[in-house]
Amino acid sequence: MASPFSRRQGTAGAFERPVTKVFVIPVIRREDYDAFRRDVGPTLASTYDEWAKVLSNEVAEARRTGKTVVEAEINYDEFRQYCSTAGKKPDPVTLLEFAAHRPLGEA
Repeated sequence: MASPFSRRQGTAGAFERPVTKVFVIPVIRREDYDAFRRDVGPTLASTYDEWAKVLSNEVAEARRTGKTVVEAEINYDEFRQYCSTAGKKPDPVTLLEFAAHRPLGEA
């Protein structure tokens, strides 16, 4: 079994550990999807089912490329509050930013 450490030593003599690649996915409840789509915009799929399919494909691709996939459940009201407090527009970038700062669970 390969060591979790690389063979390369840093200047301080410590072994370097490879960085884990993490793919954070925002998890939106079905009942909140229309509200998110209205606020975040038409870049989200037209329906929850279409979005879930796209997300499933993205997760499979991330895993195929060796990334660790984690889920971040997104509460619509908390997301709206975050946007308001931070002075940010509720768009796809802000949604991903918000997801990256949520408690995460491995998918």
